[in-house]
Amino acid sequence: MPDRLLTARPGERMTLLGNEAVARGAIEAGVLFVSGYPGTPASEIGDTFARLHREAGIHFEWSVNEKVAVETAFGAAIMGARALCHMKHLGLAYAGDPLGTIPYVGVRAGMVIVSAADPGMVVSPNEQDQRHLARMNLIPVLEPGTPEEARAFTRFAFRLSEETGLPVILRTSPPVAHARGIVTAGEVERREAAPSFDRRPAELTPIPANARRMRGARAERLARAAEILARSPLFPR
Repeated sequence: MPDRLLTARPGERMTLLGNEAVARGAIEAGVLFVSGYPGTPASEIGDTFARLHREAGIHFEWSVNEKVAVETAFGAAIMGARALCHMKHLGLAYAGDPLGTIPYVGVRAGMVIVSAADPGMVVSPNEQDQRHLARMNLIPVLEPGTPEEARAFTRFAFRLSEETGLPVILRTSPPVAHARGIVTAGEVERREAAPSFDRRPAELTPIPANARRMRGARAERLARAAEILARSPLFPR
């Protein structure tokens, strides 16, 4: 039987877990690559894509760790494939090496990093606030408060990433990831161009001489993200 996450028409309402809504938002955005490392409260994202990725025409893989999940998603994004990777809050720190470098290099297609927080340590050995990592690395963070926002913010995050060249962190938590709520399906984008790799050593290789030149682009990209967010109807003031 076809999965409703794939077949739902624009305007159709579904009852979804927040993590399922993240998957639906990525599908609507035309995601082509998904990687991740299992960890509650983000696990259902990977479980969902493991179930439906073949039918959806999406490359999906479980990674050996969160660092590899981020790096492989980044590789897809610089080839022009919209990419999503997922993990819990502990894993984002483990992925700190690529997380700090990607904003220097920039992405070609949208890259979304879903990192599920766990305030109160419901299913984790400690609390960590990933927003501090994002602030340190000049990466935008979106925080949905409902399953419907999880869908909409995920979809929007791909566009925000492409328009700025930055990865975007989607920070969820158990009250969103594991809540069920009404989600209204949007239209699924179809991406025509096939991913391809364009060799640009000076732009893609952050050796010190290049990285010093790239450094200033991070602040410019983040300022552009602030302008886009200020205009978006998803974030009324």
